Amino acid sequence: MARRYEQRARAEQQEQTRRRIVEAALELHRTAGPAASSFSAVADRAGVQRSTLYRHFPDDRALFLACSGLHLDQHPFPDAAPWRAIASPVARAEHGIAAVYAYWAQNEALIANVLRDAERDAVLHEVNELRMGEPMEAARDALVEAWPARERSPELVAAAALAVDFRTWQTLVRRSGLGQGAAAALMASSLAHAAERGA
Repeated sequence: MARRYEQRARAEQQEQTRRRIVEAALELHRTAGPAASSFSAVADRAGVQRSTLYRHFPDDRALFLACSGLHLDQHPFPDAAPWRAIASPVARAEHGIAAVYAYWAQNEALIANVLRDAERDAVLHEVNELRMGEPMEAARDALVEAWPARERSPELVAAAALAVDFRTWQTLVRRSGLGQGAAAALMASSLAHAAERGA
């Protein structure tokens, strides 16, 4: 019994250490960006030795996966499935795009840093695509499917992908000064225009 208790206590301690490392890395990614978050910096922030960090995360990919997994557990990307209950294509687009834009606003610092650094880091790019590719496609598809099949042109698909993109939100809201609702309405109208052109 004593041995089993010691093993359980050791496992809990290891899990706490792992969690502390991931939280430290995630905060550094948010404030400085992954490219500026060396293993030494993460270890210092987490209060562990580098050797301890490497025992839990042997490489960048393992750490990026853990960080992105924790972030999405704490801040899940909007679920597009309920949007399908909205029959009107434009109303669905406004609702869905507004939900995505609210997510971008709440997680702006981290996402901006990750996307910036992923342009120069193939591993980070791969992990970001792994984590965000499917939810982004689901959001795009939920918007496109609101229109009749004859109107689902490549232009509409492209417009929907553009509408939910982080950099589109950044351009409309942060750089152009539109409100969240106005930005969502503008992109919803652009989807309607693309659908009319493709019909």
